[in-house]
Amino acid sequence: MGYMKKFKCPVCFSTKNVSRQRKRGNSIVFLCQSCRQYFSINTRWLDRKSILSDHLDGLSFRALANKYHISHMTAWRICEEELKKLLNNNQFTFNFCNRFSQIFLFDGKYFNVATDEYDWVLLWGVDYLRHDIPVFTIAPSENYQSWRKFFSYFRILTVFPQLLVCDDNTNLKMAARDAFPAVKIQTCYNHFKENIRRDLRIRSEGKDQYRDFMTRIESILNSSQKLANETFNHWLFTLYRDYSHDHICLQVLTNIEKYKSELLAYRGIPQAPLTTNLIEGLNGHLEARLQKLRSFQTVEYARLWLNGYVLKRRFTKFTDCRFRFRYLRGKRGVDQTKKERVNLPLLF
Repeated sequence: MGYMKKFKCPVCFSTKNVSRQRKRGNSIVFLCQSCRQYFSINTRWLDRKSILSDHLDGLSFRALANKYHISHMTAWRICEEELKKLLNNNQFTFNFCNRFSQIFLFDGKYFNVATDEYDWVLLWGVDYLRHDIPVFTIAPSENYQSWRKFFSYFRILTVFPQLLVCDDNTNLKMAARDAFPAVKIQTCYNHFKENIRRDLRIRSEGKDQYRDFMTRIESILNSSQKLANETFNHWLFTLYRDYSHDHICLQVLTNIEKYKSELLAYRGIPQAPLTTNLIEGLNGHLEARLQKLRSFQTVEYARLWLNGYVLKRRFTKFTDCRFRFRYLRGKRGVDQTKKERVNLPLLF
């Protein structure tokens, strides 16, 4: 004798007196004889993982509704339910990953929340040699307390960076030194040079009087990997001798001397980067996704979505790694950092 699945009435939760009435599209209409209430069951199978993956790739709920022929509220419900099933990224790292390198790049990425007047910020970092994202958090701003909380997760994971590369963010550097007293901090060359260009007003006003001065500074910074400290100081002194009559140039040279330890922090660390190009690329990839979504309705959903996005990035194979990172092509970031003899859960 065949077995028929019993459906529960959503009103009185009874299964004894539920009878099938008719079929309507992809749904079957049932009648509960106990409370005399009709309800319908959608029998169409939906690939919930694909819906979530498309949403994390930037498809809005209305775009998902058009693609999968469902209502936008159904798309929202499916995405929220699937996002809640995912492990927290920081807890996932604690459970499954421990083989990180000691070179990290950190930055913040702002995003819009409809219920808040000001943007929130995603604080995250990437392992330079493994391309994995161990932890992240979101905060109302990039203040010292937010970055200190972010770095506290690294202490819980027993990850101690040897070199930290970032832009000229004072709060980030203070929090990093507080969390890791022995860490070396490398200021990104691209950000540092752009700050000098802004101080000299080369791009905004098109002044030509400082272009030669800026060219010589760039040649010194670009050649600093090959220069000994004595040669580096000699070239800076030559600039000081030639432009000592200009107080703006003197301010720039004084600032370089002030940041010299952070500009040369990479020395003695093999394969150390001089820029934050890697995490800037991740910021650009995330920005492309956020532009399609426009904004998050609540901070809670933003936290869920960003957690899913970071996990999906970690489980996605690299396809365009070149030069020194060509060995990562076809691999996943999480595979480079997972613990020995540990099987990763299938999340996507």
